[in-house]
Amino acid sequence: MPSKRLTRILTIAMLLSAVMTGHSLHAQQRQWNIAVQAGSGYIFNTFDAYNQMLDSYYYPTAALRIGYQTTEHDHPYAAFYGYPNVGFQLGWTGLSKLHFASDSHFESILHLCGFMERDFLRLKRFSLGYDAQIGIGFNRSVYNPDTNPLNMNVSSSLLIYAGGDLKMRYRFTKSLEMGLSIHIEHYSTGYLSCPNLGLNGCGAILSLRYNNITPPPIDYDPQPKPEVRPIFGEVYVGGGLHNCFTEWEAFGSTIPWPVLIAGGNINYRYLPQMSTGLNIDLYNTDDLFIKRLEQAERLLYGDEAVDAYGRYSTFSCGLSLIQQFHYGNFTVFGNLGVYLYKRLGLHEQEGILYQRVGMKYTFKQLGNIFIAIDCKAHRFQSAAMMEFTIGKRF
Repeated sequence: MPSKRLTRILTIAMLLSAVMTGHSLHAQQRQWNIAVQAGSGYIFNTFDAYNQMLDSYYYPTAALRIGYQTTEHDHPYAAFYGYPNVGFQLGWTGLSKLHFASDSHFESILHLCGFMERDFLRLKRFSLGYDAQIGIGFNRSVYNPDTNPLNMNVSSSLLIYAGGDLKMRYRFTKSLEMGLSIHIEHYSTGYLSCPNLGLNGCGAILSLRYNNITPPPIDYDPQPKPEVRPIFGEVYVGGGLHNCFTEWEAFGSTIPWPVLIAGGNINYRYLPQMSTGLNIDLYNTDDLFIKRLEQAERLLYGDEAVDAYGRYSTFSCGLSLIQQFHYGNFTVFGNLGVYLYKRLGLHEQEGILYQRVGMKYTFKQLGNIFIAIDCKAHRFQSAAMMEFTIGKRF
């Protein structure tokens, strides 16, 4: 039974990769590769969260990968990124192997993610580059005030997973190569639940990969080059869900509060694969949330502090710098922003900076309509909410 399930997972991963790259499995079967990985990680004691929970901080990791080695025969954008290896990864983070000092505990987490492996240097047998991963994690051990009170890091069964590697590889034969990488990884609830301290780890990974072809030499100048407009704009609307830590701290529970989102940007595309611009972000939350937030802060901080703070507002807005990385119709983006107006309570008012990291897909056949998902964060350390938007590029 396990082997049948694994076969189904690998088949689905290969079909999804074929769709993403725009090729059939049969036509480009020699460009597929498979890899196995094993390693060890170390949990960062973020916010001193594990002082009473853990006696050890090391854990094992493993992963299985299905990749597609892009070449000069693929999309012209493949050359802009040095002909990367892209695909899907099924990974295991062995947190259950940690030594626990109390009944509070973690369970091992499975994740399914996409990856892009790009080389800076590619010689005949040796290569050096980076590896980026983004996907979802599946977790069985969540925060519970009665049975798992010290596990304030993961309070949801569904997690966001992000990872990155600095990787060296050596090719022993035409088909086999071994890799060694320094790895960092992060699991977060994206504030889809509370509490949300997250899990951060680093470690080392050994990998063994079977290739059908030798990766081509790096070439950043494809011919013919895709035609793109240097100036473009985007507008979007959508929504998000925010779990309030202040509410959880005061009352012991919280619910996902809806947030309406709208915005737009103007961008300069100085390279086909990169653009930079300015983004305006508009947010409006529920009146009931504002009333609940004020009640929570009066309980936590007292009437005098809340009265001195003044008026709470459902509306907030900010201005951000947006950097986008394009690969055909697919885009990864990041924002660094500052709030121009925000009156969301004493706790939320501690910082004026916010960040967004996400991805979008543009349907050119539908008049450049796009859908996007991103995670908004505050102070570079705490997720605020997941955002889901639909928009149009002009």
